[in-house]
Amino acid sequence: MNFEQSPQTLKEKYLSKADADGYLGIGYFSRQELQRQSKSVAAFLDGDEGTNLDIHLGADLRFRGSSGNYSDMKIHIDDLEEFIKRVRDFYRN
Repeated sequence: MNFEQSPQTLKEKYLSKADADGYLGIGYFSRQELQRQSKSVAAFLDGDEGTNLDIHLGADLRFRGSSGNYSDMKIHIDDLEEFIKRVRDFYRN
């Protein structure tokens, strides 16, 4: 019998890394999913601390912290997939 495993969603993949409130540190997925440094990914999340609206890809998503202290920045696990999609779309254009 051949059982095919369904691919994990991003939420399933990183859920165990999220904190008690459901927030996931940028460093857990930035390299693996986006092939980018955490600092760059954090700047996309908050628009480089709100100074660059052209790259503010997390405008309506839940996140904590700021790219000025990117190592502590987190995104809500329920918004992770949408954010990653936005970053990938940004680089395609």
